[in-house]
Amino acid sequence: MTNGKKKKVVLVLGAQWGDEGKGKIVDVLSRFFDYSVRFQGGPNAGHTVVFDGRKVVLHTIPSGILQPNCSAVISNGVLVDPDVFRRELETLEKSGVDFRGRIFISPLCHIILDFHKLLDSIIDKRSNIGTTKMGIGPSVEFKVMRKGIRIKDIFSNSLRDKLKDVLDYAKTLCKALDDISDFEHYFDINRVEKKLNEFGEVIHDFVFETDILLKRSINEGKRILLEGAQGILLDIDFGSYPFVTSTNTTPGGALTGTGLGPKDIDLILGVSKVYTTRVGGGFFPSEINDPELSQKLREIGQEYGATTGRPRRVGWLDFPMLRYAIRVGSIDLLALTKIDTLEKFGRSLYVEEYLIDGKKFTEFSPLIDVQNIKTVLKEFRTSDIKNIVEDLTGVKTVIRSYGPERENIKFDEEFYSFLVS
Repeated sequence: MTNGKKKKVVLVLGAQWGDEGKGKIVDVLSRFFDYSVRFQGGPNAGHTVVFDGRKVVLHTIPSGILQPNCSAVISNGVLVDPDVFRRELETLEKSGVDFRGRIFISPLCHIILDFHKLLDSIIDKRSNIGTTKMGIGPSVEFKVMRKGIRIKDIFSNSLRDKLKDVLDYAKTLCKALDDISDFEHYFDINRVEKKLNEFGEVIHDFVFETDILLKRSINEGKRILLEGAQGILLDIDFGSYPFVTSTNTTPGGALTGTGLGPKDIDLILGVSKVYTTRVGGGFFPSEINDPELSQKLREIGQEYGATTGRPRRVGWLDFPMLRYAIRVGSIDLLALTKIDTLEKFGRSLYVEEYLIDGKKFTEFSPLIDVQNIKTVLKEFRTSDIKNIVEDLTGVKTVIRSYGPERENIKFDEEFYSFLVS
């Protein structure tokens, strides 16, 4: 597993459409690491962790903050919503988590402004993608157009000039897209500037050049856990486009989102449920179309979005999709979650392959005709899931989760030895 080299940097990625239970996996792993790092996405991702009988949902701050030995890094690829971030700090305080001196935010993070959310809502009415309406897409668009506001701008004397340019452009764009009159407050420069200045006071002690911090920590032999948001199938390039998120959820996103290089990452762990879920629109070959059956699985697994509360669409474990995610994500090892849900559900099936016009496909491709996919289903016993996944993917399964609590988890002996060494 380690090839004679002591591994220090582990990347955790969702191997499906997100909501795979990465929050719990990262939380449990973080006790073996010095830093837990979010590198892409924004508060549209929700990582749920249950410990000591309490449920904590984090959207921006990495799950590792819940382990007292681990510091949390929000690196340059993350989009930060001031309102959401402040609420998360309040949640941590109420949960008794001492985070002082353990949160680091890159000054290069882009900020989600209120008009980004307005734009998100306006645009989604036309496209029907099914976004979270949290301003993720528009904030990325403004970033690419060089009209983004970053954390470092809050502390700059040129903040007001930058805001004027951005707000003028955004107001023109909103008026062109939707003839609504009650949105002037979104572009009130005094209001926006005041809000950002207040946010600056909250995060002042957290701001740090995280790329330097991470490189220095690697050189010092510290252990780093990179925490992906969403899943590989929502990647802006390799996902189920256009029903995807606005950032790269594959390993490349971990590099551009942190400033690390390819040689810095030692191991990639993919996380997959033993069934499949997704939210929003888009194709879903393994979806359970029986309303009663799908609702039963949804209720047992509590498949509702951690961020929006939206009911997730549910389906069987899809091996053509999983094989694709393993290849695109360069996944070395796998963690399986929600095994207990299928045990309670009482029925377990998986998609072995696709049939399209009589041809067999054992791996998904963005080029195939998704409208004509017929799935080949096979039934299995949940007790056999480890062997089935390893046989059908060729990837070793090193973590299996049987419930929401930290204790409901089993480690492969060799992998656990690597963690504690």
